[in-house]
Amino acid sequence: MRHRPALTGCTLCTPLALWLAPVPTSMPLASTGHSSGSSASSPPPQVQISTPPGPYSVFSRTEKRMMMALDGFAMLFSPLTANIYFPAMSQLETDLDASPQLINLTITSYLVFQAVAPALFGDLADALGRRPAFLAMFAVYSVANLGLALQRSFPALLALRMVQSLGASATVAVSYGLVADIVTAAERGGVIGVTMIATNLGPALAPLIGGAILGGSGSWQWIFWFLLLCGALELLLLLFLLPETARGIVGNGSLRPPAWRRPLLSVLVPSRGRIPNPLRSIRVIFYKDSFLVLLISGIYYCLQASIALTLRKQYPHFSDTIIGACYLSIGCGVVVGGCLNGRLLNRNYAVIAAEVGHSATDKDSDLDTFPIERARLHSMRYLQLLHLGPLMGYGWMMQKGVHVSAPLIFHFVLGFLETCIVQTCNTLLVDIFQDKPSVAAASGNIVRCGLLAAGIAVMEPLMERMGLGWYFTLLSLLGAAAGIASCEVLKRKGMNWRRDRRNGAF
Repeated sequence: MRHRPALTGCTLCTPLALWLAPVPTSMPLASTGHSSGSSASSPPPQVQISTPPGPYSVFSRTEKRMMMALDGFAMLFSPLTANIYFPAMSQLETDLDASPQLINLTITSYLVFQAVAPALFGDLADALGRRPAFLAMFAVYSVANLGLALQRSFPALLALRMVQSLGASATVAVSYGLVADIVTAAERGGVIGVTMIATNLGPALAPLIGGAILGGSGSWQWIFWFLLLCGALELLLLLFLLPETARGIVGNGSLRPPAWRRPLLSVLVPSRGRIPNPLRSIRVIFYKDSFLVLLISGIYYCLQASIALTLRKQYPHFSDTIIGACYLSIGCGVVVGGCLNGRLLNRNYAVIAAEVGHSATDKDSDLDTFPIERARLHSMRYLQLLHLGPLMGYGWMMQKGVHVSAPLIFHFVLGFLETCIVQTCNTLLVDIFQDKPSVAAASGNIVRCGLLAAGIAVMEPLMERMGLGWYFTLLSLLGAAAGIASCEVLKRKGMNWRRDRRNGAF
């Protein structure tokens, strides 16, 4: 029986939730002290902006709400695009005369580009700005969906799904960068907590939307027409409403970015900017602190990858639509966990700040001397220990084949706890590399997609050999052991590692 795993977008809230979320107040920003004496003949490889003392961001509350709403809408596209496709797979096999293995290959290829895209566009966003990165991504995405709606052959489907993934999969990484541009570290946890919602709800809602479109139209092409309309709408909204926020270009928003009256190539690769380097995201993975942060969060994506497989195995009479609906329970846990953990992150920051004599209104530049690892990971040990029991219990319940209501309750609990863990790690990763937040978020996407692909490859054989109970017991023990050990090392050595790296090349 074919396994159709649910693919999560890497990062995260509905636009309405973002619009209604509390907007942080402005905080003072220290001058960078950067010298402006570089000659015109020898421009620096990357433009550095020096801003006078002032608020962390000059954007108004209304402007921030608008930008976060656009950000949230953009973050929906990665999980929506990955999972809305599943209900149409059987019809695609018939219409394109393709085997199940060939159709499954379109999922694998999508995953490959889901790992590559953030590395490319994440560095593009940090080097050239959030606005050109967003516009480029959604232009690629819209063209790919147009081609997918018109194509009638498997080779075209395979190639265009790769292009579609290239356009959709970096939205989370670039969106994290936008949040870091306008929100201080003291309040960033709460905002990222709200923005975690969409990426995790996507796998639950997308199959339902896809099934509804397929049932109403009877044609898989309308799924891609729907995605084209959504992508084109977001492209127009970004084009007309989104200002540039990258702090390396506009500072705290008080500096006017370069004019947009140039050819596209000169806009994407300006003469005074550096050429984007996708390998920067890969490099982040191998720093000691970022490696441990990614290790803590990466293993928890294995559960979401396993849900469809275990439900099909234990409840073979369930249709694709019912299995998609089963994701709603974990989605509800994600929503609750994201909102509550955001408040917990802000509280932990305030507690550690008071403990070390760091005012909650201090500037983000002071993170060089602030133990941000202790602040973010203050509650992580308890979250890891609380996660052990439910994950073990879930495995043994699935092995016994109990009524589906029991696993769904555990889905809610696990969605809550795992969102708290992953959200905390994502926030810390942005804090550690706050000068390159999109590159840092892209590195997390590479690890997530790699583990998801590897998990899909080895999960079913391991479950068959070990049984669901022992498989999830082993997974929970490995996750807790690696997570708790990594947290303790980060809390003790993380700030020293950042200090050692501070004056080196990124």
